Amino acid sequence: MYIRKLKNRSGSVSIQIISKIKGRYKVVKTVGCATMWHEIEELEKVAKLEIKKLTGQQELFFSEQDRAIISAFNSLNNSNIRTVGPELIFGRIYDYIGLNAIKEEL
Repeated sequence: MYIRKLKNRSGSVSIQIISKIKGRYKVVKTVGCATMWHEIEELEKVAKLEIKKLTGQQELFFSEQDRAIISAFNSLNNSNIRTVGPELIFGRIYDYIGLNAIKEEL
């Protein structure tokens, strides 16, 4: 199964799930129709999830905990992120590689 983007006469794009059986293409499901590129991308994501449901194929290295983490990070934006103490991290790295031992001689 794969996803097909079909341009319509109206200028919109239909997103379909297609299966090839015995040399013939068969429309399994039409996910939706959109005109804006961001709506088309969302419909493609929905179609990918639908293909996974239809085939019953499980993901190899993905768990529910990973999905929860990804959804939490997807809900963040720049106003939610605060930089706290990069000197704590970088300071330890600099000390570890010996940059704290450099002394200035005047």
